[in-house]
Amino acid sequence: MMVALLQVSGSSAVRRGTATRTVKKRSASSQAKTTLAPRQRVSNRSVKRGIPTAREVLNLPSLRGTLSVIISARNEEQTLGRLLQQVSRLGPTEIIVVLNGCSDSSFPISRQHRQAIVVHCPESVGHDVGRAIGAKLSRGDILLFLDGDMVIPASQLGLFTAAVDGGIDVALNDLDPLMPSFELCDDVTRSKLFLNYALGRYDLGVSSMTAVPHALSRRALETIGYRELIVPPKAQARSVLEKLRVEKVGTVNVIKHNRLRQANIGAGNAVEKLIIGDHAEALLEVLSRRDDGGLLNSETQREYRRQVAAWRNRI
Repeated sequence: MMVALLQVSGSSAVRRGTATRTVKKRSASSQAKTTLAPRQRVSNRSVKRGIPTAREVLNLPSLRGTLSVIISARNEEQTLGRLLQQVSRLGPTEIIVVLNGCSDSSFPISRQHRQAIVVHCPESVGHDVGRAIGAKLSRGDILLFLDGDMVIPASQLGLFTAAVDGGIDVALNDLDPLMPSFELCDDVTRSKLFLNYALGRYDLGVSSMTAVPHALSRRALETIGYRELIVPPKAQARSVLEKLRVEKVGTVNVIKHNRLRQANIGAGNAVEKLIIGDHAEALLEVLSRRDDGGLLNSETQREYRRQVAAWRNRI
């Protein structure tokens, strides 16, 4: 998908092909403040005054690596400001907000946050393309991906950043505890399950890079490439095929927070078709490399059938 104009605040101007990014530069002093993580400033005052840091109050683990938070949003004025408040408590090095065709107050709300780098796409490019753009612009060792319509507490987000900081390359949201029995699952859920089984990763269940929150290491991004994030299931398949550490690390109930729109409600809706198509593309990636890893041998298929039967029969 081609974007005629991307307006980026807080970064340098870049021109690539048909996409042009117009930049509003901040002063040098403002940029210096942006790159200094909030936890560093609070920590210095805390040492002098004996005041606990925000990270200590929230019982968040200190990170050794730098953190980039990437938020994709479309008309999220009701939730975006509150999400940015939670994200700030993580002490990120940078927050990149990619606005997809917003016609509400999402842009000024984002600009009010002094640490936010705002990428404004006049027309919607979709959450997945937005995440790829944010990943391309990011500098952190840890990349945390969020959607602007979900206000998730920092204490829960910290599970994903800490997991990557501890050596995991792809930290996924564990949605298994939220799923009904197999016969009641929708086609999207079954597609996620089948892909993980085709990869030989029965332990991942329905966990997927299609869902947020999830986090990547810089190593994972460099291995799979930021362009692959446009098709999340394919990026996940490549992560497993390249033997990166892919794990589910915590459960955040995004189902109840997911904002209902015309495109994602009803059987056979546009979002459902898109996600299923993405999984078909990911399966093609697996099939094309099945001889290398023996991922679809007879033993794997028997285990897949056994796992599906267990899922179907659970109470």
